[in-house]
Amino acid sequence: DSHGSRAAVEVDEYSTNPTQAFTFYNINQGRFQPPHVHMVDPMPHDTPKPPGYTRFVCISDTHSRTDAIQMPYGDVFIHAGDFTELGLPSEVKKFNDWGWQHCRRGRQREE
Repeated sequence: DSHGSRAAVEVDEYSTNPTQAFTFYNINQGRFQPPHVHMVDPMPHDTPKPPGYTRFVCISDTHSRTDAIQMPYGDVFIHAGDFTELGLPSEVKKFNDWGWQHCRRGRQREE
């Protein structure tokens, strides 16, 4: 039962100053790596997927600029960050159409 239990929550020292936080973490972002995270080098987009593996394809902040992206086949697609430039409905539709095109292409490769 968790009623009555307390947990300590650490507050970031820069939580009251977003400008200082951005400056500090932007400069030092390469130095912060949790011990359980292991960095890997990206693979070329046309690298075959080994049998028995799950391939995650992760991209971010495309800002409506998806035309030149060489998307690999993947089992799971993750887009983090902004996918439109201005948030226009036409940009959302373009991104959705682009994403479904790649989903269908991946399924055709499996068949």
